[in-house]
Formats: sequence, C-alpha cells, structure tokens
Amino acid sequence: MMNTWDVIVVGGGHAGIEAALAATRLGCRVVLISAKTSRIGEMSCNPAIGGIAKGTIVREIDALDGSMARSADATTLHFRMLNRRKGPAVWGPRVQSDAAEYARAQQLYIKSSGIEIIEDEVTALDGVTDRVTGVKCRKSGSIRGKTVVLAAGTFLGGRLFRGEELWKGGRIGDLSAEALEKDLTERMFHVERFKTGTPARIVRSTVNTAELEVQRSELTKFTFSFGKYKPNDKEEVCYLTYTDKNTMNIAKDFLHLSPLMAGRIDGTGPRYCPSFEDKVVKFPDRQRHKIYVEPMGYGSRDFYLNGLSTSLPREAQLKMVRSLPGFEKAEISDYGYAVEYSYFHFSEIDETLRLRRTENVFAAGQICGTSGYEEAAGLGLIAGANAGRLAKSLEPLIMSRMDSYIGVMIDDIVSKGADEPYRMFSSRAENRLYLRQDNADRRLYRSADRFGILSEQKRELLTGNLKEADTIWNVLEGETVDGTRLSKWCRRPGVSVEDVVTRSRNLVNRDERVLASVILDEKYRGYIERNLRRHESRRDLEKISLRRISSYMEIDEICWEAREVLERERPETLARAERIPGIRPTDLNGLLIYLGRQRST
Repeated sequence: MMNTWDVIVVGGGHAGIEAALAATRLGCRVVLISAKTSRIGEMSCNPAIGGIAKGTIVREIDALDGSMARSADATTLHFRMLNRRKGPAVWGPRVQSDAAEYARAQQLYIKSSGIEIIEDEVTALDGVTDRVTGVKCRKSGSIRGKTVVLAAGTFLGGRLFRGEELWKGGRIGDLSAEALEKDLTERMFHVERFKTGTPARIVRSTVNTAELEVQRSELTKFTFSFGKYKPNDKEEVCYLTYTDKNTMNIAKDFLHLSPLMAGRIDGTGPRYCPSFEDKVVKFPDRQRHKIYVEPMGYGSRDFYLNGLSTSLPREAQLKMVRSLPGFEKAEISDYGYAVEYSYFHFSEIDETLRLRRTENVFAAGQICGTSGYEEAAGLGLIAGANAGRLAKSLEPLIMSRMDSYIGVMIDDIVSKGADEPYRMFSSRAENRLYLRQDNADRRLYRSADRFGILSEQKRELLTGNLKEADTIWNVLEGETVDGTRLSKWCRRPGVSVEDVVTRSRNLVNRDERVLASVILDEKYRGYIERNLRRHESRRDLEKISLRRISSYMEIDEICWEAREVLERERPETLARAERIPGIRPTDLNGLLIYLGRQRST
C-alpha cells in the first residue's frame, strides 16, 4: 500500500463513486474507504435514475465522463420522458433500473479504474484542521492523503426510526458514522440535522397486479450516456395504484406512535417527498394519493411503493399496504423507516465544495444538504475533481449556474443553503432553456476538457458531437427558405426537425440527436440571450428596494412557498431576497415584474 494517496474518498455511495472516478481520470492515486464494500453503489431508496431536472444532471455527469449514466443505461428496465406536456427544455428522462445490477455495474467501474478499496470505518480526520494529513480508521489506523473527500451520505450521526423503534445506522443493515461526526463537531464544524425515509418493500408474488393500472415503458432509443451505448434490452412493467380514505384513517390511528409527530425526530424532511403521515396531516382533505409500484429488479422478488414512505410501526405499515387495491393479501419483506442524519451548514462549504476552514477537505453528496442520487453524484464528481486538482497543485473547477444544473445546485447550496433537503427543480435555473438534457455534452465539453477530467475515448466522442453540431449550424446559417435564413426559419412555431430536414439535402444524413438539439438552440436563442442579459443585470439587485411591498401574499407572480418565506423574512433588497433558502430565480423575475407594474400604475 502506498504511503500517501493523492485523494482519499470516504464513502462508496453515488457521491463517493463519482468523486473517486473523477480524481482517477486526473491521474491521481485514489483510495475509497467504505464500511461495507459489498454495498458500494447501492440504491438505498427507489430503484430509479433521473426525472425532471434530475435527468439533466445525469446527462451533465456523463458529459463530465462520470459513470452514473452508463450504469443506468446498462440496467434500464423501464423508461419514461417526464414533463412532455411542457416544452422540451424541461423534459425529464427517467428510468427504472435493476437495483442489484446497477450496484454491480458501479462496482465494476471502480475496480476497473485502479482505485484501491478499503473496507473499514473512518472514525476521524487526521492532523490539524487547517490542513489534514489523512483519516483515521477503526481497523487500518491512519491513512495518509493529500486531500480528503467526505461523502458519508446519511451515515453521519445516522439514527433510524420506525414507530417506537430506534437504532443507530445510516440505512438498514449499516452502522452510523458516529465517531466521524463527533470528530467533526469537536473540530467546530457547524453541522445540522435533516431526515429522510423509505417505504416498505412488498413481496411481488403476493400482489394482484390485475387490479393495478399498468404503466408500460416508452418505446425509445434514448440513453443517458452520449456514447454509443446500447440500452439494456430487458424490460419490466410498472404499475399505479391509489391510497383511499381507509389508508388515511389507518395512518391517523397510529400517528401517536409516529417518531416524527411525537417530536423524536428533530431533522427537517424533504418537502417534495414527504412521508405518508406527513401527507395525512398536511393534506387532510385529499382523499387519495398516487402510489407508483416499481420492481426492484428484473424478475425481482420485491416491489417498491413509491409514494408510501413511512416510519409508522410495522402493524400500521401492514394495514396501510393491505388497504391498497391489489394488495389485500400483500406481505412485507422489508418495512419502511426514517433516517435522521447530520450535514454541513452551507456556511462551511465554498464554491469548489471545499470546507472553508480547511485547505484540503471536500464535502460531497447528502452531507452538503442535498437529497437524491443524481444531486449526490453531481456533487461527488466536482468534489473529486477539485480534490484531485488540489493534490496536483492545479486551479479548481468552478461550475457556473448559467452553464449547468450542477452549477445551479452548488451555487444555491453554498450561497444560501437549504432549510430542507435540497432537490433540483428546473425552476431553480434562470437559464433553463439553455440547460437542457439534450445539449449537456456541448455545454460542458470545454470545461471538462480544460480541467482534464475526460478520458481519451470520451474526449473523442464529444469532439465529434461538437463538429457535427458546427456542421449543422453552418447549414442552417448558410441556406435559406423563401429568402429567410434556415436558422431563423426554424424558430417559427410549429416547425419540426422533419420540416427543417425537408428544406435541406445537406441535413438528411446528419446525426438526428445532434440535429434536434441544435435546432432547439436556435428556437430558444432569443430567450437564452435575454436570460444572459438578466443575469448580468442581477449584479445591481442590491439597489432594488423591496421596502414598499406591504404584503407578499398578494403577489401572484411568485409561487406560494416564496410568498410565505418572503412575508416571514421581509428582505430589504432583491439581492437579500435572492439569498433566502426557498427563493428561486423565477420568483426573483416575478418580483421584478411586480415592481415594474407597481411603478407604472
């Protein structure tokens, strides 16, 4: 074993994997330390990758040569493009994956990349906080490293809850990183508490699927990876069912045993992925809720009940499950639970994901206050890249919020933090018409190449895509339709890719995916340029006063959540409003529209 590693990665989840691989692509000597190596890459919650905005993050990870997209493609069982009712700028690719095969695929990427894997528990950072010398492990002792990436997920001081049951752990079957949390707090790092949860897993053979609404996979050649990868040819059907008044009444009967309602959980949970008992309390008049029934793998034993996350007692969970249509005789293989864990307050993290009070320790994934596989992986990739670049005395990689969803996420986290687990939404990005899933390869190529995180194979592929896009753009600029440049003509409403191709023989044999993406760039060009101008103008936000606003609750141009937050905080300027957790770029634009309307009346 080497005396000193360039990068030590603590944790083998989605963040840790991408961090280790990114540092390795930079030519660093990397060691990944995981308490259980057999669980590296495990999907601890739902067996799915992607979604609205999240799917775009996955494609950005692939454009930066991460592994998540390739593993998702190789293990896809079901595909849907979400949000099709809106424009293609906010479409969200999402796949159901074979959970076990996905983990195996990720483990293979780690092992084949020459990354050293150590099965051990990290108990503390080693050395002085200003510049640590590595980490301390329970069995292996001190492991020296130039840089450290902490990707501990929900394990940092993790506590699991189910009814009146309470035990230590980061997820079921795993230990809690208590010693590491203690070391961090003793070093005076500011940590706070969040909580999340997971639903019960149901024995598939005990469910009458004939009573469920069938959701078949869309027929498509889509892959998350921009490479020439063939998606998995195995397919599974997903289903949909609903809770009813009986399900709600069962939950109500057991609310007094809910650790959340009883106040035994201090951490804040995710607003947009609440437990079922949260739904019952917050939406008492809603008579039913959708439950997505998703297979855990191809021909797997278990179903995952997406939408029925709970930490109620076992008895309550079984009754709730059996109240669902088709689940009257269902058996539970694993009961749901809640997990409370520690994360770094945003004031501890800088824009490179380095902890501000140390020179060489980086944070990635859920310990940054985020929620979701995709967000974790995106943060892991940037943290790993920056740890590797620091180890080699190179300038850091800083992502712009105008160029990527990953940049939006990092900027949001380090500038204003979150009062609940951070989840990416397209509405958080003021430049979302440009930050599309279809053009992630072209958007991020120059940054990825400049900062040395591309393999030669990926560089060659993305260079080819850029050349293809340039060729297509030259055709659009150089040819006309009825005296109008083709690039301008294709912006007209209703003009499709097929319409454009019929106007030029030079576009007939071009790459269909790249062609469609370039045409979208042209369709949105005016909006994109306007957004860039708005971004520049936001530098003057400190000059825009909000003192004249008597009540935010009556401003229709901003979302209800923003109204509540702004009414409570009462910021004096638009710049201060921007830094408040929960305020999105669309809300700032709404305030500008409202203020402009007030001035004109």
